[in-house]
Amino acid sequence: MKYAFVGDIHGNLDALNAVIDDVKTQHADTILCLGDIVGYGAQPAECVGLIKEKAAHTVAGNHDLAASGDHPVDEFNEYARAAILWTRDELTTSDKQWLSNLPMLVHFDDFTIVHSSLDNPRNFDYMNSISAAARCFDIMERPLCFFAHTHIPVVFRYLPPDDIKYELPPKKKTYANGQMLVNGGSVGQPRNQDPRAAYCIYDSSEHQITFRQVYYDVEAAAEKIREAGLPELLAFRLALGV
Repeated sequence: MKYAFVGDIHGNLDALNAVIDDVKTQHADTILCLGDIVGYGAQPAECVGLIKEKAAHTVAGNHDLAASGDHPVDEFNEYARAAILWTRDELTTSDKQWLSNLPMLVHFDDFTIVHSSLDNPRNFDYMNSISAAARCFDIMERPLCFFAHTHIPVVFRYLPPDDIKYELPPKKKTYANGQMLVNGGSVGQPRNQDPRAAYCIYDSSEHQITFRQVYYDVEAAAEKIREAGLPELLAFRLALGV
């Protein structure tokens, strides 16, 4: 079984379409969404509609819940807050209800999906350190966990009895052996200085994770942000991958 994990889409339909096209070339069996479908980008409703259609399961991101009215906006910076408030007006009542009802995590046979962290996922803490990874390894119920939220591809690997190794950025292909926390990167708002849309694929039969980066029309996505009247920074940063 081949699973494609997409996350941190952030209303970037151009990037999402490019990734879905690439998923087809990789012959993945199913798409799983790691949250933050909306926020920052200019086509949130279209992205929600496409994820509803294409993803077998989706977990809630903090931007998703904030856009639905189910998470406070005061914890976001001014640019993210402006985008969330704008996004609320772009989504239908049905879209917002769907986002609000998304689960925080979903378990599969050998992996779990979550947006931020297994450790209090509703707090939306960032899994960006050895100590944060250690708290998740302590409570993992499956060998693998796929997460998003940091917008940066990374692998944390637990090495018994008490060591954790991380790969940043990870190799193109990683053998899934033992306990691992895996972030395939961001589809619509990369922050690893690579503007390409990023996601990953897990082949459960081969026990292998493949990291994919896909070119898309960055300037088209940026221009849509400008035309929507959203903060210029949200358009500018797409080309830099920051």
